[in-house]
Order: sequence, then C-alpha cells, then structure tokens
Amino acid sequence: MSIPDPLVLGTRGSELALRQANTVRSKLEASGHRVTLETITTRGDESTDTPISEIGDEAVFTKELDRALLGGDVDLAVHSLKDIPSTVPTGIALAAIGEREDARDAFVAHPSFNGHLEDLPKGATVATASLRRTAQLLTWRSDLNVVPVRGNVDTRIKKLSKSDWTGMVLAVAGLARLGLSMHIRDRIDPELMIPAVGQGALGIACREDQETLCALLRETLHHEASGYAAVAERAFLHEVGGGCQVPLGAWARLEDEELVLDACIAALDGSEHYREQRRCALEDGETTGRELAHDLLEAGGEKILDEVLGDRRREPTGSPFRP
Repeated sequence: MSIPDPLVLGTRGSELALRQANTVRSKLEASGHRVTLETITTRGDESTDTPISEIGDEAVFTKELDRALLGGDVDLAVHSLKDIPSTVPTGIALAAIGEREDARDAFVAHPSFNGHLEDLPKGATVATASLRRTAQLLTWRSDLNVVPVRGNVDTRIKKLSKSDWTGMVLAVAGLARLGLSMHIRDRIDPELMIPAVGQGALGIACREDQETLCALLRETLHHEASGYAAVAERAFLHEVGGGCQVPLGAWARLEDEELVLDACIAALDGSEHYREQRRCALEDGETTGRELAHDLLEAGGEKILDEVLGDRRREPTGSPFRP
C-alpha cells in the first residue's frame, strides 16, 4: 500500500496538541512527505468542568481520533502517550513512540508564594487534575488540601494566579513544549511522585492495515529508548487497568544498559501506598511490567482499585500495543 499524499494528521486542537503535531509534521516533511493537519474535538475537550476520573472513559482524549483513523478521515494521529488507553482498539497500531521529554511532574507556585514544594505551609491548597498526583501528594503530606482543576495548561496557570491556592502540579513536558518553563518552581523528584504512564512521550498511531505507513512512522519518528520505557510502563498499566481513573504511576528508564521500572498504586487519601522497583534486560520490559503489576495488586493495590472503581472495574482485555 502506497503512502498517501498528502498525509492527513489528526490532532486535538489545544495549543499543546498542535505544537506536538507540528513537531511530527516537521519530521515527516523533512523526510519528503507532505502533511496536512486535521483538528478533531474530543469528549475530554468538551467536558472541561468535569474531572477526567469522573467521566468514566479511558479514551476520553482519543476515541474521536480513533474513529477518524478507522474511518479513513485521517492517516495518522498524534497523542500525548499518557492519554492513550491501556488497550489500543482493534485495527489501530501504535506505530511509533516519539522521544520523551522530561517525564517528571512540576510544582508551579502561586505568584504570591516564594517557597518551594518542600516549603508548603500546613494545610496548603494544591490543585491538580490527576488522581495519581493527589494520592502521592497526600501520601507525602496528609495535611495538604488537594483540589481538582481542569483546562489547558495556560488556562490552569491563569486559574492559579486568580485563586487562593498555594500552587499546582502539572507535567514538566507540557510546560516545556509550550515555552512556559519559567513557571516551574520545582521538578518533583520521582522518589516523591512517580510520573504517569507515558508522561512526556508522544504516541503516533495509524491503521494496522497501513503497513507501509507504519514502517515509515517507525523509521522516521520512533525513539528506541523511549519505546523500551513505553513498553514496560504500558504493560504495567494494561495489567492493572483503569488508566486515569486509577491512582497509579509507572516510570521506566535506561540505566547502564538495563531497564529500570518504578511503579506504585496509592489510595486517594494517601493512607495506603504500594511501590516497588524492578530491573531487567531491555527486551524483558513487557514481562517485567506485568509481573510488577501483579505484585502490587496482591500487596494491596487490588483493594484500592475495587474501592476507586467499584462496579466499573474490568479485567484487562486486548493488547496495549498492536505494533
């Protein structure tokens, strides 16, 4: 099957999504392919007043793009990898993982607060859109008042400046890609807060039957080290299930030609926190991610998932990859 000309690239319409899509477009154009962008609104973009965890859909930022891919309206789609559900829909291939930015979370302080994360006063209010961040913040400091916030990155920063919050937690990668790194007061040590699965990396998807296009995307856009990390993290996510509806984190990276994976499952109020680390050969990341998920579930994570998801709890199905 030949490569479409031009390639139609599907993306969300936020400034961050467009910057990420244009990065991919530039690389494809540098390899000699014309690319046009198709902006698609997702349910997550429309439901800006509802916490993501309450929408009850892992694919809140990807489902409409998946439909466009499967319907032939676009040839490829660019996602923040952390937004891609634990199971990739049948017919879609996660063809490439873009080079990862800094995977850490960032503490952004209110303009009136001159301290760092470690200087937060007793009972300080911190905003975040993430159950994962909420659980780990409260594990660290049970006295904190953690409140939800939604919206694009720049919108959240504006909300912070007009609020009585002491600060908020955002992803370093989003701030950096938007040229907003000046707002970062602290890059949070993963010993305190394990990042989200795929945080800082891009996932580039196309249809499984587009074998020539899949090969092009992998050759042009895939970053090997980021790919190894993604395999381990997404294997962990797939076995646990739940995506952004579950307070979990997983962070893999290469150290001395080994893959190191840290992961956690934590109670929303911070009262329980299960965390472990594994080291393995690069090619064993998928198996290691699954094994670590089973260990944390058996240690107490299963109970946390039942409490958080209730009747919405589902057993893992399908594949997290479909390469």
